[in-house]
Amino acid sequence: MSTTLVDRHTDATHKLILASAVDLLEKTSLGEVTVRAVARHAGMSERTVFRYFASRDDFLAAVAAEVARVLGALTPPSTIEALAAYPRVLYPRYEEKAALTKAALHTDLFERMREGVGVERWRAVQSLLDAHAPHRTARDRRLAAANIRYYLAATTWHYFRFYFGFSLQETIDAAETAVGLVIEDIARRP
Repeated sequence: MSTTLVDRHTDATHKLILASAVDLLEKTSLGEVTVRAVARHAGMSERTVFRYFASRDDFLAAVAAEVARVLGALTPPSTIEALAAYPRVLYPRYEEKAALTKAALHTDLFERMREGVGVERWRAVQSLLDAHAPHRTARDRRLAAANIRYYLAATTWHYFRFYFGFSLQETIDAAETAVGLVIEDIARRP
Protein backbone atom coordinates (compact mmCIF):
# COMPACT_ATOMS: atom_id res chain seq x y z
CA MET A 1 0.00 0.00 0.00
CA SER A 2 1.53 3.29 -1.06
CA THR A 3 1.33 6.53 0.87
CA THR A 4 -0.54 9.32 -0.86
CA LEU A 5 0.62 12.91 -1.10
CA VAL A 6 -2.22 13.91 1.22
CA ASP A 7 -1.08 11.34 3.80
CA ARG A 8 2.50 12.60 3.62
CA HIS A 9 1.33 16.21 3.97
CA THR A 10 -0.86 15.30 6.94
CA ASP A 11 2.03 13.48 8.62
CA ALA A 12 4.44 16.37 7.92
CA THR A 13 1.97 18.91 9.34
CA HIS A 14 1.44 16.80 12.47
CA LYS A 15 5.22 16.52 12.96
CA LEU A 16 5.67 20.26 12.38
CA ILE A 17 3.09 21.10 15.05
CA LEU A 18 4.78 18.84 17.61
CA ALA A 19 8.29 20.01 16.68
CA SER A 20 7.13 23.61 17.10
CA ALA A 21 5.66 22.81 20.51
CA VAL A 22 8.90 21.13 21.64
CA ASP A 23 10.98 24.02 20.30
CA LEU A 24 8.84 26.50 22.25
CA LEU A 25 9.14 24.37 25.39
CA GLU A 26 12.92 24.52 25.13
CA LYS A 27 12.78 28.31 24.89
CA THR A 28 9.87 29.22 27.18
CA SER A 29 7.61 27.57 29.73
CA LEU A 30 4.68 25.21 29.31
CA GLY A 31 2.29 28.04 30.17
CA GLU A 32 3.46 29.87 27.05
CA VAL A 33 3.02 26.84 24.80
CA THR A 34 -0.52 27.56 23.72
CA VAL A 35 -2.17 26.39 20.53
CA ARG A 36 -1.99 29.98 19.30
CA ALA A 37 1.76 30.23 20.05
CA VAL A 38 2.50 26.86 18.47
CA ALA A 39 0.48 27.73 15.38
CA ARG A 40 2.31 31.04 15.05
CA HIS A 41 5.68 29.35 15.57
CA ALA A 42 4.81 26.69 12.96
CA GLY A 43 3.58 29.31 10.48
CA MET A 44 0.01 28.07 10.33
CA SER A 45 -3.40 28.97 11.64
CA GLU A 46 -4.83 27.85 14.97
CA ARG A 47 -7.59 26.20 13.01
CA THR A 48 -5.05 23.93 11.33
CA VAL A 49 -3.69 22.85 14.72
CA PHE A 50 -7.22 22.12 15.93
CA ARG A 51 -7.75 19.82 12.95
CA TYR A 52 -5.05 17.59 14.41
CA PHE A 53 -5.88 17.93 18.10
CA ALA A 54 -9.52 18.13 19.15
CA SER A 55 -8.81 19.36 22.67
CA ARG A 56 -6.09 20.81 24.88
CA ASP A 57 -5.82 17.41 26.56
CA ASP A 58 -5.21 15.68 23.21
CA PHE A 59 -2.64 18.34 22.37
CA LEU A 60 -0.80 17.95 25.70
CA ALA A 61 -0.82 14.15 25.42
CA ALA A 62 0.77 14.38 21.97
CA VAL A 63 3.30 16.96 23.18
CA ALA A 64 4.21 14.73 26.16
CA ALA A 65 4.75 11.77 23.84
CA GLU A 66 6.90 13.91 21.55
CA VAL A 67 8.96 15.25 24.47
CA ALA A 68 9.58 11.67 25.63
CA ARG A 69 10.65 10.75 22.11
CA VAL A 70 12.96 13.77 21.77
CA LEU A 71 14.49 13.14 25.19
CA GLY A 72 15.23 9.68 23.89
CA ALA A 73 13.45 7.47 26.32
CA LEU A 74 16.03 4.78 26.87
CA THR A 75 15.41 1.09 27.01
CA PRO A 76 15.11 0.14 30.67
CA PRO A 77 18.02 -1.84 32.13
CA SER A 78 17.86 -5.59 31.62
CA THR A 79 20.40 -6.76 34.24
CA ILE A 80 21.05 -5.82 37.84
CA GLU A 81 24.50 -4.54 36.80
CA ALA A 82 22.96 -2.33 34.12
CA LEU A 83 20.47 -1.06 36.72
CA ALA A 84 23.31 -0.06 39.06
CA ALA A 85 24.96 1.91 36.23
CA TYR A 86 21.76 3.33 34.75
CA PRO A 87 22.20 6.87 36.18
CA ARG A 88 25.43 7.10 34.13
CA VAL A 89 23.38 6.45 31.00
CA LEU A 90 20.24 8.34 31.94
CA TYR A 91 21.44 11.56 33.58
CA PRO A 92 23.56 12.77 30.63
CA ARG A 93 20.39 12.53 28.52
CA TYR A 94 18.61 14.81 30.96
CA GLU A 95 21.59 17.15 30.91
CA GLU A 96 21.84 17.18 27.13
CA LYS A 97 18.29 18.52 26.88
CA ALA A 98 18.19 20.35 30.22
CA ALA A 99 15.67 23.02 29.18
CA LEU A 100 13.32 20.43 27.71
CA THR A 101 13.79 18.13 30.72
CA LYS A 102 12.88 20.99 33.08
CA ALA A 103 9.83 21.80 30.97
CA ALA A 104 8.80 18.14 31.11
CA LEU A 105 8.77 18.34 34.90
CA HIS A 106 5.73 20.62 34.67
CA THR A 107 2.72 18.78 36.07
CA ASP A 108 0.68 18.85 32.84
CA LEU A 109 3.39 17.01 30.92
CA PHE A 110 5.01 15.09 33.76
CA GLU A 111 1.93 13.03 34.61
CA ARG A 112 1.42 12.06 30.97
CA MET A 113 5.07 11.09 30.52
CA ARG A 114 5.15 9.18 33.81
CA GLU A 115 2.25 7.06 32.60
CA GLY A 116 4.28 6.00 29.55
CA VAL A 117 8.04 5.89 30.11
CA GLY A 118 7.74 5.78 33.89
CA VAL A 119 5.52 2.73 33.96
CA GLU A 120 7.85 0.83 31.63
CA ARG A 121 10.87 1.73 33.78
CA TRP A 122 8.99 0.79 36.96
CA ARG A 123 8.15 -2.65 35.60
CA ALA A 124 11.75 -3.27 34.52
CA VAL A 125 13.17 -2.27 37.92
CA GLN A 126 10.55 -4.31 39.75
CA SER A 127 11.26 -7.37 37.59
CA LEU A 128 15.02 -7.10 38.14
CA LEU A 129 14.60 -6.84 41.90
CA ASP A 130 12.14 -9.73 41.96
CA ALA A 131 14.75 -11.91 40.25
CA HIS A 132 17.67 -10.50 42.28
CA ALA A 133 16.10 -10.92 45.71
CA PRO A 134 13.35 -13.56 45.58
CA HIS A 135 13.99 -14.33 49.25
CA ARG A 136 12.71 -10.88 50.27
CA THR A 137 9.04 -10.09 50.68
CA ALA A 138 7.08 -8.57 47.82
CA ARG A 139 6.70 -5.44 49.97
CA ASP A 140 10.48 -5.15 50.49
CA ARG A 141 11.12 -5.53 46.76
CA ARG A 142 8.40 -3.00 45.92
CA LEU A 143 9.87 -0.45 48.35
CA ALA A 144 13.37 -1.02 46.96
CA ALA A 145 12.06 -0.58 43.41
CA ALA A 146 10.35 2.67 44.39
CA ASN A 147 13.59 3.99 45.90
CA ILE A 148 15.58 3.08 42.80
CA ARG A 149 12.99 4.55 40.51
CA TYR A 150 13.16 7.78 42.50
CA TYR A 151 16.89 8.01 41.78
CA LEU A 152 16.30 7.41 38.07
CA ALA A 153 13.76 10.21 37.76
CA ALA A 154 14.36 13.54 36.05
CA THR A 155 13.07 15.22 39.20
CA THR A 156 15.97 13.74 41.17
CA TRP A 157 18.49 14.79 38.50
CA HIS A 158 17.03 18.30 38.67
CA TYR A 159 17.12 18.35 42.46
CA PHE A 160 20.78 17.28 42.63
CA ARG A 161 21.85 19.66 39.86
CA PHE A 162 19.95 22.79 40.79
CA TYR A 163 19.05 22.54 44.48
CA PHE A 164 22.36 21.10 45.67
CA GLY A 165 24.36 22.68 42.85
CA PHE A 166 26.09 19.39 42.03
CA SER A 167 28.02 18.97 38.80
CA LEU A 168 26.73 16.36 36.40
CA GLN A 169 29.40 13.94 37.61
CA GLU A 170 28.49 14.49 41.26
CA THR A 171 24.83 14.00 40.35
CA ILE A 172 25.61 10.70 38.62
CA ASP A 173 27.80 9.59 41.53
CA ALA A 174 25.10 10.40 44.08
CA ALA A 175 22.44 8.50 42.16
CA GLU A 176 24.70 5.51 41.47
CA THR A 177 25.65 5.34 45.15
CA ALA A 178 22.01 5.38 46.22
CA VAL A 179 20.93 2.78 43.63
CA GLY A 180 23.92 0.59 44.55
CA LEU A 181 23.06 0.74 48.25
CA VAL A 182 19.45 -0.25 47.59
CA ILE A 183 20.56 -3.17 45.39
CA GLU A 184 23.10 -4.29 48.01
CA ASP A 185 20.56 -4.03 50.83
CA ILE A 186 17.79 -5.94 49.06
CA ALA A 187 20.17 -8.79 48.22
CA ARG A 188 21.00 -9.41 51.88
CA ARG A 189 19.05 -12.09 53.65
CA PRO A 190 16.48 -10.72 56.14
